[in-house]
Amino acid sequence: MARDIAGAAAAQELAAPHDREVRRFLMGFIGLTLLSGLTIGMNKVLATLLGLHLHVSNLQLAIISSAETIAMALGTLPAGRLLARGDPRYWYGGVSLTLAALFCILPLLPGWHWVALAMFLAGLCISLRIVAMSTVFLQRLPQLGQGKAGWYKGTLTLGIQFLGPLTGNYLIAHLGLQAGFLVSAAAFATLAVLGWQVLPAQTAQRKNDGAPALPWRALLRIPAVRITYCFEILASFTASSVGVFSLLLAIRELHWPRDHAVWLMAVQGLSFVAVLLGLGGAVLRSVHRRRIYGAAHLGIMLALLLLGLLPFAPAYLLAAGLLGAGLGVNNLVNTDRIARAAVDKARVSSHLTLFAMAGGSIGALVAGRLADGIGLRNVFLLWLCPWAAAWLLFHLKPSKE
Repeated sequence: MARDIAGAAAAQELAAPHDREVRRFLMGFIGLTLLSGLTIGMNKVLATLLGLHLHVSNLQLAIISSAETIAMALGTLPAGRLLARGDPRYWYGGVSLTLAALFCILPLLPGWHWVALAMFLAGLCISLRIVAMSTVFLQRLPQLGQGKAGWYKGTLTLGIQFLGPLTGNYLIAHLGLQAGFLVSAAAFATLAVLGWQVLPAQTAQRKNDGAPALPWRALLRIPAVRITYCFEILASFTASSVGVFSLLLAIRELHWPRDHAVWLMAVQGLSFVAVLLGLGGAVLRSVHRRRIYGAAHLGIMLALLLLGLLPFAPAYLLAAGLLGAGLGVNNLVNTDRIARAAVDKARVSSHLTLFAMAGGSIGALVAGRLADGIGLRNVFLLWLCPWAAAWLLFHLKPSKE
């Protein structure tokens, strides 16, 4: 007995430094993620308001917004290859300093074409930063615990969709548009220093979870993959459309001042993060999980209906909350479904990343093009059609998962 107690005490002493190191990494990584997300979200507001300052059309504004996302999609796979061959700290620091320089000159550019090009270059840099951070997080997740699997995306989203827009709005209101870009540049420079402290020197070789690398058609024959792909594409398509044009909805439809209009973005982001960080266990362990999943998609459709038919402040705020919550449940169930599926996780994850970025870009561009012709509110009513078709196809028949 005494030897057992002594052995347990020795094991605890050996584990204590490791536990402290894991906690230090987690706190540093979450801080880095939060500041990174805050900076990205702040820049979305800055770029949107810069476009309005240049008196752009809906389509031109959509091009400015989607240029960054398109570049992120194009840069994802090359970024993975670069990081596999080099130190992630150097790449992360280098592109962060490049972004700092880019955002110093962005408000000085003379036309929307140059702004769109600058945002495209920014997207290429951001793609490498995102791949570096997600790779490191996946490598450390076994030590952190699966219960923290949603912390990275939840924290990043908290910065992008809530803290970032509010910060950008505050800076513009009190310091002006150009000063807001200078603050963003300083944040990127700070991230370069913090990334050097938090990120490890090398990345490990990625594993494929022991699952076979199925061809594309074989993957689509798996119900879990097919359903996930469908609803993730629809989610990114819808979220980008509402995210890009929520400021315009508040300013032009509700006649809110610009410093209040950002709250539509903030409410959507906050409800999404609340579901992602706070309701994961309740949703995924529920015996009514499939019904909750279907109800979340109905909530998204109701949000689109409110945005299209009721241009009133309470209706728009309710729509933003419903949309964020519905997208949060959608993401939770889809992530868990893929985690339990017998597929190559790395391959499916890369597909989902590209779908999210491509869907976001196409959604914003199509919404901008249609809005110039049929009106922005009618675009959201049009978006009901693919959602209703997917709901009827996947929720009105027995699950094959």
